[in-house]
Amino acid sequence: MGRSPRDRSRMGALQIGLTALAGAVLLVFMAVICRSRRLPSPPLRLGLLALASWLLVALVPAALVPLPYRLWLQISDDLLFSFAAIRLLIWASLEIPGSLRWWPSPPDLVIQLLSLGGWAAATVLVVRQSARFDLINLVATSAVLTAVIGLAAQEALKDLFSGLELRLADDFALGDWLELADGRRGIVVGFSWRETRLRTIDDCLLMVPNSQITADVLTNRSGYGACSDRFEVSLDYDFPPGRALPLLLQVVQQHPRVLPDPKPVVRVTAFLDSAIGYEVQVWQTGVGERARLDLRSELLQQIWYSVQRQGQSFPFPVREIRPRRSELPPEHRQQPSLETCRLTLASVPMFADLSEEQLRVLVADCQLLIYGPGESVVREGAEGQSLFCLLRGRVEVVKQFEDGRHVRVRELQAGNVFGEMTLFLDAPRSATVRTLEECQLLRVGRPAVRRLLDLNPALLERLAALVDARQAELAELGRGQDHERSQGLLETMRRLFGVVSGAAALELE
Repeated sequence: MGRSPRDRSRMGALQIGLTALAGAVLLVFMAVICRSRRLPSPPLRLGLLALASWLLVALVPAALVPLPYRLWLQISDDLLFSFAAIRLLIWASLEIPGSLRWWPSPPDLVIQLLSLGGWAAATVLVVRQSARFDLINLVATSAVLTAVIGLAAQEALKDLFSGLELRLADDFALGDWLELADGRRGIVVGFSWRETRLRTIDDCLLMVPNSQITADVLTNRSGYGACSDRFEVSLDYDFPPGRALPLLLQVVQQHPRVLPDPKPVVRVTAFLDSAIGYEVQVWQTGVGERARLDLRSELLQQIWYSVQRQGQSFPFPVREIRPRRSELPPEHRQQPSLETCRLTLASVPMFADLSEEQLRVLVADCQLLIYGPGESVVREGAEGQSLFCLLRGRVEVVKQFEDGRHVRVRELQAGNVFGEMTLFLDAPRSATVRTLEECQLLRVGRPAVRRLLDLNPALLERLAALVDARQAELAELGRGQDHERSQGLLETMRRLFGVVSGAAALELE
């Protein structure tokens, strides 16, 4: 028995509904798979919209749609299907192979242009086929319409071709730091056929038309992977350039975000009215105005502390009508008393057996230093003739391995001592010590220990025993080498501090 027209209509609607559902499930499944494998997602929204339109046109009875609108409803449905098919074809033939590195990935602007071109061609073909209406002839034969469209699209076409030129030239990419001729700058966060989008230091979105970028002078500040920054520092005429240049260079080289290659540069720029001008140029990996200003701020802060430790200052202009201030600010004028330094050294096992008079002699020859956050007090492998006693603040001990890794070994607080091996054994620094906050340090130099030993030569053997125990603890040497090592340490310390042994003293007598 044959089916009635109504039954056939119901079967056709059911078949269309199942087909549309299967297509939607397939699109969603492909989108999930692509996202899990970090591949470009298919045109999910456009595809689902086309399937929904097809299902709606198939299910709505023709009697409910007025006759003049049936044709345009069908044309709209055909256009949506054509747009979705073109976009899906571009995704499958260009974007997916580019992500799989079968060939170079096409720029986003090329994808947009191909989509627009394909949609325009599909629109012309669908309208001509369904409505027997030729859009190309209409535009070509209407001079007024052609002029209006040409004038309206003049700037848009200029931006379009400029954007295509920029993307094909590959002069910059996402994440690059650009600077225009008028001073506007930011990090590239996106492209389109009309504009290039930049993120400024104020977290604002700056949209620059592509035609302006191609017409102006463009600077890609991160084009070679490293960004340069130059800033000026003025120091007193009493601070010779021969000492100032190495000091400034040492400060910038110790900062972890300053690249060793290209090397930092410090130059003398001018002899000003009241100061000598210096220019500091460094390179860093961080991209953007914010990273550049943050690094400059930290370097200027560390330069201030370094200059103050040298007993120098940043001069005021000579035209200023008030006494020149050369001392430290009030917050840095409060230095620990000699009694505080004596008590701190007395708590150190190395100096715990010293008398009160010997501690005063030692403290009188020491130097009180202030370091800012992030500065390196000592650097691994460097030579030195002093140890440091931490009076205030915190420091970290960092060790560098052969593979270039830097590992934080421990953290020291007030009352801890470091650098004793370099003081007593003339050995290079075994680790880098970097400040975590503003610190006050008491530097005990070799001349101070030598003066103390001149008053009490017998103290050398006790210090040698303490250093020997410390070295044995670090190196975990065997018991059979204890005596030989102790004698070697004692002779080394006698040579460094100029102390004559008891037997030698009797021979001299």
